[in-house]
Amino acid sequence: MGFAGVALSDAGIRYATLFHRTREAALGELRAHGAVERDHPLAARAIELLEAYGRGEGDLGDFPVDLPACSDLQRRAWLALRDIPKGETRSYGWLARHVGEGAGASRAIGTAMGKNPVPLWLPCHRVVASDGTLHGFGGGLAMKQALLELEGALPARMV
Repeated sequence: MGFAGVALSDAGIRYATLFHRTREAALGELRAHGAVERDHPLAARAIELLEAYGRGEGDLGDFPVDLPACSDLQRRAWLALRDIPKGETRSYGWLARHVGEGAGASRAIGTAMGKNPVPLWLPCHRVVASDGTLHGFGGGLAMKQALLELEGALPARMV
């Protein structure tokens, strides 16, 4: 799939890139978000999980994240993404209801998804429109489709 990277704190992943064509592009994005290259005790496990995920094996969902300052809705929505199993999708409305908001909060959920600092690890690509179509993704819709295919999920399988 390419190169992905993470910026780690002692508590977990603070920022993650999506897949890039080159290692340099992934590192450039991480540096642009204040990351510096150094050894980190969580790095080996993060790399192992990313490599397995890129092969279509395993899930990234149980790795610790260290979310930046954000709104309560963003935090609830981002963390609730881990409730969507690999190989499945959910709608923006479902996610809004799941975090205690009405389905009318779908746009706010979509905005939160667009600001997700740790995609893949908090799998916002698993959120689709209520009719199953793909909308909005920082890496583009082709990457969203590729990630869903890698996981064995198709929008038609949405519940």
